Amino acid sequence: MKKMTFAVSAMLLASLLSAADAFTEDPSKYWDAGELMKAPPYKPAGFPDSESEGLKAILFDGMPVNGRKCPVFAYVGYPGGRAPAGGFPAMVQAHGGGGTAYEKYAKLWMRNGYAVIALDWHNQRPAYAVENGKTNIVQVPLEGGRRQDHVANVGNMVLAHSLLRSLPDINPGKTGFIGISWGSWYGAMVAAVDSRFTFMLEVYCGGINKTDTRLINGRFLHAAKVPMYWIAGPTDQNVTLAQIGAACGEAPTYANRTFVVNLPHSHIGYEFPVCFRVADFHLKGGPPIPKLGDSTVTDGIISSSVLEKGKGIQKCLLCYTADRGVTPWHKRKWKTQPAALKDGVVSAKLPDGVFQCFLSAYDQDAPFNCCCGSSDFREFPAQE
Repeated sequence: MKKMTFAVSAMLLASLLSAADAFTEDPSKYWDAGELMKAPPYKPAGFPDSESEGLKAILFDGMPVNGRKCPVFAYVGYPGGRAPAGGFPAMVQAHGGGGTAYEKYAKLWMRNGYAVIALDWHNQRPAYAVENGKTNIVQVPLEGGRRQDHVANVGNMVLAHSLLRSLPDINPGKTGFIGISWGSWYGAMVAAVDSRFTFMLEVYCGGINKTDTRLINGRFLHAAKVPMYWIAGPTDQNVTLAQIGAACGEAPTYANRTFVVNLPHSHIGYEFPVCFRVADFHLKGGPPIPKLGDSTVTDGIISSSVLEKGKGIQKCLLCYTADRGVTPWHKRKWKTQPAALKDGVVSAKLPDGVFQCFLSAYDQDAPFNCCCGSSDFREFPAQE
């Protein structure tokens, strides 16, 4: 009987390993990293209605689509003043769905001391039209029309990085990636292709969703090559914190997670102070954000060890919902209550009826309440 049990267990384990292997894929099946790491040719874009003062509007040679070379629109910009020794630190900006290359957010990061390349991965370009005294951004398709080709989009982000690193006064050893929404789904793929980034910011998404058959479902995270940071909220309709938590566990280069209640979802993610904190830490020697380990629950108390204090932890929160029967997930109401910090451990008593929760530790007040590191996302079964 024991031999039979062992045999069944071995078969079950083999089945589970086979299922895992069926989900994960080698990125080299889709992308030739060696070719993508060569700087592509580029030229002035030549569209007067896409020009923005202080930025260069360019077209660079992107990955072929259906056998045809396709130009990619991008803005390139530098901070003011003389470049530091070694060149400016630099960022690749990848917008979200429905977005484009934003001059506004390129300039925001430039004002904070970063060179920027902001590409449009929809095969389009931004154009500015003045109507009733207000400037509106419209998205104008390039030849071939607007498209969303996952393989080409990821390849073009790597090519944009290659181009950025080749430009004068850029420090090729100090580059980061920030992806917003769809851009962060792509970032979870770029991280498995391009080892040259110093870090990646996954704003909102970039989780693992095995019910999704598209390439953006997290199947490449096992091959991530650069430190990865996730910034996400529990009421985001585009991803669950369970999916983000699975990504953190899958990526061998997981660096930290920031979970925030009531985090707004839009391209405003480029403005989150936590993003600048991470970039400054890696590229300018600034302080890191706090970091918490995975949590434990004992006698109704949830606890998490402080792995990094950041600037010095100022407050800790337990974030939770009791809305067990509420679907979809983003309609659940989340609450916060103070958590205690003692001897390097953050802890809180779990409220009655808690369904899902996490702990967060903050080292400064900031817009969007986002300068924190969080524990893992926990879900509790219903009590009999």
